[in-house]
Amino acid sequence: MSENRSLPTTSAEIHTGTIKINHRAIHVTQGARLIDVINQKQLELPQVCYHEQLGPIQTCDTCMVEVNGELVRACATETKIGMNVLTESARAKSAQREAFDRILGNHLLYCTVCDNNNGNCVIHNTTTQLKVEHQRTPFKAKPFSVDLSNPFYRYDPDQCILCGRCVEACKNV
Repeated sequence: MSENRSLPTTSAEIHTGTIKINHRAIHVTQGARLIDVINQKQLELPQVCYHEQLGPIQTCDTCMVEVNGELVRACATETKIGMNVLTESARAKSAQREAFDRILGNHLLYCTVCDNNNGNCVIHNTTTQLKVEHQRTPFKAKPFSVDLSNPFYRYDPDQCILCGRCVEACKNV
């Protein structure tokens, strides 16, 4: 006997409803990516590896939130009507900071050689957002050479945070 697992085919079959984010009711389409809803509502949430065009890479853990009391990645969580999301609870903030601290083991907290010193640096912006003043995990230089041979990108291993964005973009975009 086969199961009938048909997906909604008309807009009338798509479920919409309300979730709560930080105690605020938000109207959503069930199944929307939680991180996209948070970004559309312009709520602050660190997100180092996430890029809307790449989808959830799930390598950085900086987008950790509490959903119904459980810590989850906002990038990999789909909305369900009635869910209760906390982006700024003590547990979520602690998980976000811990994840970002691990990333800083791959990058100097105060980098002066970055081409993105124009406000477009995810590391610098996240440092400000999380109010990080000291690097707990010491930076370790990587044993690889700088590679400037490709006209489309440059690779400096000491600026790489191992988020996986470049790998995902090359593989799937």
